[in-house]
Amino acid sequence: MSTIFKGSLRGYICEDCREFISNVDVLLYLPYRETRLPDSPANGKDAFHVVTKEEAAQRKGLLIDKKTTDINGDFEFEINERYLNSDFDIDFVCGSVPPKHPKPKREELVQFHITTLAMQSELEKQAQDQNSRWNYTIAHKWWCYIRGHFFDSWVICGHLMNCKTNKPIANATVTAMDADFLTDDTLGVATTDATGHFRIDYSAADFKKTFLSPWLNIETDPNFLSFQSGPDVYFKAELAGTKLIDETKAEARKNVGYCLCVNLCSEIAVTDPGDTFPSAWTGIGTKFSSSYGTSAPDFDAEGYASFDKNVLFSKINLTGQAALKSAAGHPIEYRFSVSDATLPNDSLINPPLDGFTKIVGKYPDLFVPGIVSKLERKVFSLINNQISVYSAQSDFDDEGWFDVNHAIERTLISRGLTPADLALYNLIDVDPLITIDTAVLTSAPNVPDSFSAGQPIPAVHDIPVEKFAIRFEIREVINKAANQFGFIDGEKILNSAIMNNNPIYRKLAIKELEESTLCSPINGTIHAKYTLYHPYLASGSLHLNSNSPSIDRDVLDGVINTAAVKRINDNAALNDSPLDNLVRCTYSLKLYSSTRKHNGDDGDSDGGSPLEQLFFYDENQS
Repeated sequence: MSTIFKGSLRGYICEDCREFISNVDVLLYLPYRETRLPDSPANGKDAFHVVTKEEAAQRKGLLIDKKTTDINGDFEFEINERYLNSDFDIDFVCGSVPPKHPKPKREELVQFHITTLAMQSELEKQAQDQNSRWNYTIAHKWWCYIRGHFFDSWVICGHLMNCKTNKPIANATVTAMDADFLTDDTLGVATTDATGHFRIDYSAADFKKTFLSPWLNIETDPNFLSFQSGPDVYFKAELAGTKLIDETKAEARKNVGYCLCVNLCSEIAVTDPGDTFPSAWTGIGTKFSSSYGTSAPDFDAEGYASFDKNVLFSKINLTGQAALKSAAGHPIEYRFSVSDATLPNDSLINPPLDGFTKIVGKYPDLFVPGIVSKLERKVFSLINNQISVYSAQSDFDDEGWFDVNHAIERTLISRGLTPADLALYNLIDVDPLITIDTAVLTSAPNVPDSFSAGQPIPAVHDIPVEKFAIRFEIREVINKAANQFGFIDGEKILNSAIMNNNPIYRKLAIKELEESTLCSPINGTIHAKYTLYHPYLASGSLHLNSNSPSIDRDVLDGVINTAAVKRINDNAALNDSPLDNLVRCTYSLKLYSSTRKHNGDDGDSDGGSPLEQLFFYDENQS
C-alpha cells in the first residue's frame, strides 16, 4: 500500500518575489545517517548545501525515487508503507532556472541537498487536508547564487509606486540600464502589473557588451580603475509617453549581485479620476520650483531662478498638480494671473492683489495651448488606450478660471467617447497646469542693429531688468450658475520672477579684411573685432581653426573670457607671439555665446549657432 506525498519547490529572489522551480528533478533518499563529510557541521545532513561527487556516490544506494517538478514547481511521490515511519533526505538536481535557461556548461548537472524531513508527520497533515502540500522555498542567498553562478541568470525584481501616496503605478514601462565607461547597456525592459511589480531577466552578456561585441565582451565600469564584475544599474520608466523615473548613471547602484531588489517611486501621480489629493502650483517646467528658498531649483530674493541665476523666457509650463474633484466631490477650477508690481521673494508680504490684471486665458495671447493631463486605460485597449488632454481657450470662463474637467470631457468627445467613459481610465498627472508665453509680458527693446563689430554700445541702449509676480488660485465649483464657490487651500504668489526675451547682440569681423577686401589674402598679425552683449550673458568665446588640422585653439584676449555682460574688442590679436604660427591656409574664426535664459525645461539656444568669419592667410603675400 502506498501513500502520496505532495510537495512544491520555490526560490526566493526578494522578500516579495518568489518563483516556481520547474523542470528540475527532485530526489528522495533514505536518510544519510552514519557518514558525514569531514568539513560538514554536525547537522550537515539537514543543512542546504551542494552535494559533492563523493557524497552522491556514498548515498547512491539510498535513493528511493526521482520526480520532475511541473510548471508550478509541484511534485508527488508514492511512499511505500514500510517507509512511513522513516525520515527522508530530499535533494534536487538543477537542470534549469526560470525563465528557461540553458543547462550549465559542465559535464554533470549540479545537485543540492534541501533538507531531512520527518515523513510521517507531513503525511498526516496531507491526510487531514487534501489541499495541503509541503512547500519549500530556497533562501535568497542560495537561490540567487544557483541562478547566477551556475546559469548566468541575473534578475531584477521591483515595484514602481507614487512617492507621496505609495500607490502602485500599473502599465508603466521600466528600463534597466548598466552604466559603462564606454557605452551604457540596456539590461532589459518590463511592464508593471496592477501592483506596480516588474521583473527583468538578463545575463552577463547584456552588460559586457562593447563596440566589438559579440567578438569581445567585457564589463567596462565607469570607475575603471576599481573594476568590478557586476553591473551598475540605473532605471528609466515612462507611462503614456510621460517620464516617471529618469535616473542617470550617477545614480547607479554599484556592482549589483545576481538578484537586485528595488523599490522605485515617481512624483508623477497616476490616480483614478475620482481620487482627491492636494492641489498646488509647485514649479516652472521641470527645473525650477515656484518658491523662494535656498535649494537648487528655487528662486532667490531678486527673482532669479536656481543657483545659476536663470531668467525666464519664451513659453513656460506652470507645473504642479490639481485633482478633478474636491473632497466634497465638487469640480475644481484654477487660475493664473500676472502683475507688473513685484516685491522681493523673501518679503513677508505679497504685491497688491489688484495688480494681477494680466489673467491667463483672458489677457490677449498670454495663454498657450499645451498638455495638461493624460488618460491611460485601466485595461489595455487597441483603440484610445492613451489619450493626451490639451488645454484650449474654450476651457476658460470669462474671468480666466480654467476648468480641467471641461478639457477632459471635450477631449473624450473628440475621440468618439462620452464623459462617462472617464471611469475606464486612470489619470496621469503630467505636471503642467497651464502654459504661458512670457514674450507677451516683456517689452524691453532690442539693441539697434546699427553698431559694428568692436564698436561700443552706449548705456542708453542697455536692456532693462523686467520682473513680474505670478499668482495661482484654486476653487471648488459648488453651483456655478448661482455663483457659489468654495475656498480650497493652495493659493500661492511668487513675488518676483525675472523674464527676458531679447536676443544676444553679436557682431564679428576681421580687421585686416575690412581694411582691404573681404576676398583678399592677408598676412602679418591678424586682429578680430567683436561685440557681444546681453544683460544675462552666460558665456562667450572665440575659436580659431585652420582648414588643415594644424591650428585648433581658443582665442584668449582678456576680454572675451571675462564675466562681463558687454564683451567688446576692436583689436584682439589672433597670432601674437608665441602663437605666431599661422601658415598659408584658410581659417575659420567663430564667436560662441550663450545666455542664462531658460524656459524651465531647456536653456536658451539663442547663441547655439556661432557667428563665423573666414579668411585666407598667406605669409608670403606682399
